[in-house]
Amino acid sequence: MKWVKEHDLAHGQFINWLQSLKIDRFQAAHFIKIVEELQSNVGTYTHLGAKALYLIATMPPEERDKPQQLSNGKTKKPEDMTVRELRETKRKLKQREQELSAKDAQIADQQAELEENRKTQVELTDQLRKASNSQPAPKVITKTVTKEVQVEPDDYEQLKQEKKQLEEKFSKAAGELDRVTNRLKDYEDAEHQEHRANHWKNQGRVSVYKLRSNIHNFLITNEIGSEDRETALDSGKAALESLNKALDDLQSWIDDKRSITGGRRTVNTLEGEIIK
Repeated sequence: MKWVKEHDLAHGQFINWLQSLKIDRFQAAHFIKIVEELQSNVGTYTHLGAKALYLIATMPPEERDKPQQLSNGKTKKPEDMTVRELRETKRKLKQREQELSAKDAQIADQQAELEENRKTQVELTDQLRKASNSQPAPKVITKTVTKEVQVEPDDYEQLKQEKKQLEEKFSKAAGELDRVTNRLKDYEDAEHQEHRANHWKNQGRVSVYKLRSNIHNFLITNEIGSEDRETALDSGKAALESLNKALDDLQSWIDDKRSITGGRRTVNTLEGEIIK
């Protein structure tokens, strides 16, 4: 279909060709998108339907092969998800992209504010230097009798006042610069702590689900039928006491792990359906 659109038909004839095959043009666009994005890795997705393939094709390329955390606590790659889980994952990826864009914009605004304060500080420093250099030295009139008398220029008090005002502006700008710098540092520290907390949270989930899988496999491997039960009863007192000691150790291990969940018991966990 993609090849026909690009090579066989003149401009404007592709829609007519689709209508002759009774194919909706939006559906055709989805098929072409799937081919363009996934043809290099088509073997991975042979078990998926068109809806799932299109959802994967419209994901960011760097996210298509990554395990994603679902709202039910499971971690799956997109190729193993249901259509509902793929839609949920796309919504989360879009929300995360919007949040990152908002944070980038906020950082850019703070950096612009910081740069503006730096420029203001430089300007005030320059004005203060010019005012200090332009302040004339007091005139000295020497009398012919015995002593010299200093005479202040007419604008001396005005220049002193302007210098004081410039020094106050400089001090205020320096304080504002420190405030913005500290605020930006606090924001960056908070963002780092958030990423670290999310990392350890995900690590904890992986550990819990791995432990659950090991328990499930242990129960399947060590399931005892009625014949095995009768055989065990005839094994003798020493063997049964040894088994009882091992069961005590197992119960202690279970009690320790139940302290993590607060002693709760959970049954009938529902599994997701894989689209074939």
